[in-house]
Amino acid sequence: MSNYKLDYHIAPTSGFMNDPNGLVQFKGKYHVFYQWLDRLQAQGPKSWGHVASSDLVHWESYECALHPDQWYDKDGCYSGSAIVHEDTLYLFYTGNVRTESGGRETYQCLATSTDGEQFTKHGPIIHLPEGYTAHFRDPKVWKEPVSQQWWMVIGAQTQELTGNVALYRSDDLWNWTYQGNMLSSDRNWGYMCECPDLVTVAEQQYMIVSRQEKIERDGRQIDQCIPYYFAGRLQSNAQFQLYSGQEQQLDEGWDYYAPQSFVDEQGRVLSFAWMGGGEIDYQMSQPTVEDGWLHALTIPRELIAAPNGMKQRPVVELQQLRQQERSYELVLTDEHEASEVTCAVSSHVQEILLEFDDARHWELLLLDGVQLHYVDESKSIVLKRLNWWTGEWDERVLVVPEGVQRLHVFIDRSSVELFINDGEKTATMRVFFKTTADTIRLSGCANVKGKVWELSKGEL
Repeated sequence: MSNYKLDYHIAPTSGFMNDPNGLVQFKGKYHVFYQWLDRLQAQGPKSWGHVASSDLVHWESYECALHPDQWYDKDGCYSGSAIVHEDTLYLFYTGNVRTESGGRETYQCLATSTDGEQFTKHGPIIHLPEGYTAHFRDPKVWKEPVSQQWWMVIGAQTQELTGNVALYRSDDLWNWTYQGNMLSSDRNWGYMCECPDLVTVAEQQYMIVSRQEKIERDGRQIDQCIPYYFAGRLQSNAQFQLYSGQEQQLDEGWDYYAPQSFVDEQGRVLSFAWMGGGEIDYQMSQPTVEDGWLHALTIPRELIAAPNGMKQRPVVELQQLRQQERSYELVLTDEHEASEVTCAVSSHVQEILLEFDDARHWELLLLDGVQLHYVDESKSIVLKRLNWWTGEWDERVLVVPEGVQRLHVFIDRSSVELFINDGEKTATMRVFFKTTADTIRLSGCANVKGKVWELSKGEL
């Protein structure tokens, strides 16, 4: 048994996990559902796994909420969302059906619960409308505060094999009226928009879509799946009017997909995402497969307003995990003479907070598995992750126009999540550190103040 089991992330004890579903706060508890298969394969008749917490940190496992056991969901209870109305928890999900001829049918379905543990299925509430293929899934429901009407967005592929988002409206959560396509057809939405989400942060609306498209890489065609968000406003004609044509990537790491948001009782907009993705060979190459489980969810993040979009920051509740605080300082002595500070750690479960002042260049090495090299002249970070599969360093460049003032890092045995400038940019990745790796090293020409905490375990 390897030492890669995550301490404070939601992850399955066995089987295959992907999209977070049904995020909600109900009767004093945060509920997180997720796509789950009891065997290690990416496709199959998925159920809704279920955990709950009173503090977003310590999680308790429940029985699966939804199983593929009805004619309308026999080949999978696919992704969806949750809302609370009149002391009842409503789950909206996609029922996946494979026909004998090899085709696909899709139904948007409803289940309810009064206790958050036992769920009653009510069957399909939306059938596939004209103009779409059966790639029509992932319903996200919310209540519009002015009209007090319910709205639903559904990820879609049109008959022209292009991505879009279908919009529905309801007065009672049971009867839904189709409103049309939300996204203009004059731009690239790939061949499918999965897991759509309409988020309001500080009165500004953002459309989030996980866009699937075909790209060329290394002489072959592959599927690229990246979550983006766009600022705009939902119009009365059902169109989402973009305020600018610029799309922004939610996360620039290797393992982040299918984010979903919800609003908690404090009014915070919180989000989880699937800490996974990529082509099947890449996923199945991960060492945890040998231990019988695969993938996890990100730590919970709060979405907050920023001058040029949204920021994501770790929820404050995670500070409960901090213990054994240590402080460090790196002092700029000369532009051409680098300083260095090394922190020895006893575990691969750490939180790091660095604050930079007058940084010319610096390099951070995390447990011999992740490297960050920052150059102020180009306002960019070269991010490298040691790939367990190839033995080579994967590399990405993160451009930070205002320069790096703060860097917040969460390490949890086989994962790293980076938050730059209070979440102006984030990068999420799986990293399988060597057991002998025991140091965090910072070097460069910069004035830096840092803190490092070992983190305790979030029960699951």
